[in-house]
Amino acid sequence: MFMYISGLLALYFIYRWYKESKRVPDKENKYVYITGCDSGFGNVLARHLDQLGFYVIAGCYTEKGEDELKKIASGRLTTVHVDVTNSESVSKAAAFIKSVVGQKGLWAVVNNAGVSVPSGPTDWLTIDDFKGMISVNLLGVIDVTLSVLPLIKITKGRVVNVASVFGRISPFGGPYCVSKYGVESFNDSLRLDMAPFGVKVACIEPGFFKTNVTDAALVQDSVRKLWDKLPQDVKDDYGPNFIHSSLAKVEERFGLFTDGDLMKVINCMEHAISAVHPRTRYSPGWDAKLLWLPLSYMPTCIADIVFVLTTPRPHVALSHMVLTCALLLAALAVVHWYIRDSYKVDAFDKKHVFITGCDSGFGNLLARQLDGKGFRVIAACLTEKGAADLKAAASPGLKTLLLNVTDSSSIRRAVELVGKEVGERGLIDVTLKFLPLLKKAQGRVVNVASILGRLTLTGGGYCPSKYGVEAFSDSLRRDMQHFGIKVSIIEPGFFKTAVTRIDLINADLKRLWSRLSQDIKDSYGPTYFDDCE
Repeated sequence: MFMYISGLLALYFIYRWYKESKRVPDKENKYVYITGCDSGFGNVLARHLDQLGFYVIAGCYTEKGEDELKKIASGRLTTVHVDVTNSESVSKAAAFIKSVVGQKGLWAVVNNAGVSVPSGPTDWLTIDDFKGMISVNLLGVIDVTLSVLPLIKITKGRVVNVASVFGRISPFGGPYCVSKYGVESFNDSLRLDMAPFGVKVACIEPGFFKTNVTDAALVQDSVRKLWDKLPQDVKDDYGPNFIHSSLAKVEERFGLFTDGDLMKVINCMEHAISAVHPRTRYSPGWDAKLLWLPLSYMPTCIADIVFVLTTPRPHVALSHMVLTCALLLAALAVVHWYIRDSYKVDAFDKKHVFITGCDSGFGNLLARQLDGKGFRVIAACLTEKGAADLKAAASPGLKTLLLNVTDSSSIRRAVELVGKEVGERGLIDVTLKFLPLLKKAQGRVVNVASILGRLTLTGGGYCPSKYGVEAFSDSLRRDMQHFGIKVSIIEPGFFKTAVTRIDLINADLKRLWSRLSQDIKDSYGPTYFDDCE
């Protein structure tokens, strides 16, 4: 039996090799647009495709990057300035590309531009740290893709998105993994949406490779700057030796995992562009294949234990001996899973719970349920009507406040109000700014994601945002485990709430359809919108 299985596997790999070896014809008339060509993967890919005979349009952030690339490339390579965080710059680049390719269309876009800092434990960061990186690594990918997608549909070409193996697993805190999880989701939804038009979408998921993004000195400098900006009480939480251990760990990991052969990644990119049958995912790097991806398929509790045991620990953390015992206890906990889950915390009336989105749906129901069980609920609502209706349906012990989670000043006011309400006791929370209060209570963070944070079934921003919640929750759980804070993710399927109201979804689809240009409507056909409703 083993011989038969081995034979079938051998035949499969031979067939796959033969199938993937075929290349598209007429590459001399195909245009490829690449972002982030100042250095690293983008720069090497631009030169490689230029040598293979493609017309390359290299997007650079600096004039110096453009000039240096032109000096070492052929006359077929064209450069264009593009800042992927600036929609006006992205649009100007797209207009230039359209003027260059004309009716031939664009064969491929490679979304390569990206940054890796700041990165550090989650409670060292601010929301602006997250916004800055997400605007480059995720929103930039989306903006650039949408700007040239009509040109790619003309050729039935390719979209190649450079994510990371850390778009599959979150071993460290900060916005990097959050942004790369979002790229994975956007890539999946785009692939499904574009399949009927013959456009192929591929994702590159490299491990550690030696580029500016993985420069150990750059990362260490970023960690040191984050540490220097921390208030003293947070430094005290971690202890004076934590920063030195963290910097040493960065040096150790980058020295152990970093691969200097960039062509392993470039060959994957080139294959995604020029193969007749490209793969949907490429994971170059031994560490990606043998370490990170296998860990991403492990149960969460096992991955958590691996990362907790191999990362620097704050001085409040348990000793190595105790952590070893925790590993054994975790194994027992798996066996007694249902028994463990039956235990509840006591003294509900002394525990505060802060919940956002309580105007309706899950938040409203949860607030009333916990209020009924005796918790001291602080319910955040967007509207005064939502707050008033909830007060009328709950006990006098439930408190409400107005909160707009997209407004930082509104969040700060909420933090102050909650801090006055809870005093020294504590709460369950879903926002970064409540972490100091959570540490005091060794409390809980409960983030509501979605099953669509695991599997992308629809286009738009919903799935990328929920993928991001998954990544943020995973890194936060590992960062906060040392402080006794537990982090949970709720991943609901389809439930009847305001989010899933058919009339609202249909109204939004109608709005999106009505603003499309006629050529895009024609590409979908006259009955497509009616079939969607």
